[in-house]
Amino acid sequence: MSEDGKAGGRLGDPSLLRRLNFSAALAAFLDADRLTLRELRSVVGVSRPTAEDLLAELLTEGRVEETAPPRTSSGRTAGRPARHFRFRADSGHVSGFDIGAHKAMAVVTDLRGNTLASRRVELDPDLPARDRLQAAIDTTRACWADAALDPAQITGVACGITGALRAAEGVSDVRVGPFGANLAPYSLPGFTEVDVAQVLSDGLGQPVAVANDVKLAALAEHWKGAVQNHRDVVYMFAGHRAGAGVLIDGQVHQGRHGAAGEIGVLPMLGWAEAVERLHARGAALAAEAGAPSGREGEFLIASAALQDPESLAVLIAFAEALARGAAVLALAVDPEVVVLGGGMSRGGAIIAEPFRRELAKLTLLPLDVVTSTMGADSVAFGAAKMALDTVFADLLAVPGG
Repeated sequence: MSEDGKAGGRLGDPSLLRRLNFSAALAAFLDADRLTLRELRSVVGVSRPTAEDLLAELLTEGRVEETAPPRTSSGRTAGRPARHFRFRADSGHVSGFDIGAHKAMAVVTDLRGNTLASRRVELDPDLPARDRLQAAIDTTRACWADAALDPAQITGVACGITGALRAAEGVSDVRVGPFGANLAPYSLPGFTEVDVAQVLSDGLGQPVAVANDVKLAALAEHWKGAVQNHRDVVYMFAGHRAGAGVLIDGQVHQGRHGAAGEIGVLPMLGWAEAVERLHARGAALAAEAGAPSGREGEFLIASAALQDPESLAVLIAFAEALARGAAVLALAVDPEVVVLGGGMSRGGAIIAEPFRRELAKLTLLPLDVVTSTMGADSVAFGAAKMALDTVFADLLAVPGG
């Protein structure tokens, strides 16, 4: 055997070539709705016997299954069609969940991203960190049960939290480490005192990837929401707090330390004050109605829709403050579109129109502004997409390659 044949990571190694072909075959099925053996050969570029072996291995591993051939326009199959195969969406499942100040939400999908179950629970904003994490764990496990899945059937889990910075060296809280004296970083109370990823992983019995909630929300809009056909996006999160994220070429831009888009810490934007007024007015309206905490935004939007002057003024001020932040990011990255998302985006034109007007005053070129279609569900779905991407990366990895 040649020296190359002895080296496990070299192209002369038949086992490496087989792993590369297997990865290419699996990728072909992931990219297509269905494939015949002939089509698989063409995509991977291998002989018929090799394609047959690859298909047999994928069938044995349960990653691929035979499926009915496509029908013609007449509704009948043409002649004696070739056998068709497709990737098995149920060969694995991923879960994403969101831990916020006022809620925890979990979703579970198959490997094609089809939603199998979702579950949401309202949380007290003063809940201690460990109790908040336990509520999220319980909600996620209940969501899996809703989908009739055992924990062993979940192959990837990710979570979005406020204030998380995700960089190559790991995940940290935005308040950990030195930051400018005039900045106002925010994360969930008590989360700097606990190892969030470890607590969640222990509670769910498997590793949990943690990332910034707003960046995951932006990812969800690109995956299933309002900007599926756009690549460069500025995403503005308007909820119980304000935040921003940037997609470049369809990927979340993290920056060196995971802090890209964290412009809400800048006092001159006025986000903190605008959010505080929004909370105060919403809380007063909810208290008048005897509603529980967490529905402040809903009551504020309803009041503004009835043309209450004070509620309108609060929402307009909030939208304009958010637009100033959007303008900063738009001038920096020159995006195709700006997304207005988060729970407050449910206010529709009441939020969107003052946002558009203010943004137009502060940008060099006209920008399309679209409203989120994911709303308050975006973080959990973005976490599911992150888990899905990780699962696929593992499936397609070539050990030693």
